[in-house]
Amino acid sequence: MNVDPKLGRAVLVVGGTSGIGLATARAFAKEGARVAVAARGTDGGARALRALAELGTEAAFFEADVKDEPSIERAIGATMARFGRIDAAVNCAGAGGDMMPLEQTDQSTWDDVMAINARGTWLCMRHEVGPILQSGGGAIINVSSIYGLSGRAAHHAYVASKHAVVGMSRSVGLEFAQRGLRVIALCPGVTATEGMRQAEAAFPEVVRGLVAQHPIGRMAAVDEVASTAVWLCSANAAYVTATAVAVDGGFLAA
Repeated sequence: MNVDPKLGRAVLVVGGTSGIGLATARAFAKEGARVAVAARGTDGGARALRALAELGTEAAFFEADVKDEPSIERAIGATMARFGRIDAAVNCAGAGGDMMPLEQTDQSTWDDVMAINARGTWLCMRHEVGPILQSGGGAIINVSSIYGLSGRAAHHAYVASKHAVVGMSRSVGLEFAQRGLRVIALCPGVTATEGMRQAEAAFPEVVRGLVAQHPIGRMAAVDEVASTAVWLCSANAAYVTATAVAVDGGFLAA
């Protein structure tokens, strides 16, 4: 698949130092894009830059915390200063939160998950739309979850936050539909990230149960989710906006 040359010029991946985010950064690099990665932690940033350097692309890392608006603004400004444009942004930063009965949950967990998944996505979009429009238009992909389109018992903050990502993507997508900016929520099913593999080792029965709910019978590979994000930013998906796209192995259908 060939990424539209315009949309492939410069891409920002927020939360791009591991898991789906890093796989997405690599997928864009393979298509010839210049890639900026924004995330917490310089160690992860250095690893991401090494991985992207192996693909021969121009890459940059900017430290940012999606809970901190000034750091988001700085990272986006630094991306514009480095590349002169942003043609697509993928917002991958996320938190899982605790899984426990409602009466045992605490407000601090709720606040933290909502601050990262919901408010963080909102803040990123606020500062991404201007540079993308200035660059002539493009796409924003917000990584949600199958639980942004369904429910899960005892996983309240995560489910609520991922529903918020879907809702914001639809709303912002409608707002900019005639201005050359497309916004899509990407909703992966259970995916073989480092975190999920750690969960599988610690709670094998729980993870086996999750995988069993996916008719395809396995986890998604991070590259499968990443390639969908790249496609959604390409000219081949030019009529896709203000919607949620599931990469879920049949989970929602079942």
